[in-house]
Amino acid sequence: MDPLLDLTPPEVPETTLVEQLLHYGLLLGAAFQLVCILSLLVLPANSTEPVLFVHGIKKNP
Repeated sequence: MDPLLDLTPPEVPETTLVEQLLHYGLLLGAAFQLVCILSLLVLPANSTEPVLFVHGIKKNP
């Protein structure tokens, strides 16, 4: 049979457990990043007064 006319799908190896864990881990990380970015845009700030942190001590200028 002519290779140009062969319409069978190419053989693709099955994914391994490590590849699946990596895939879903990357999806989870991307979703977490989107939630963090959206929270910065949606949630209002608690205070309008500027706060300065110096060595773990909260100071109001």
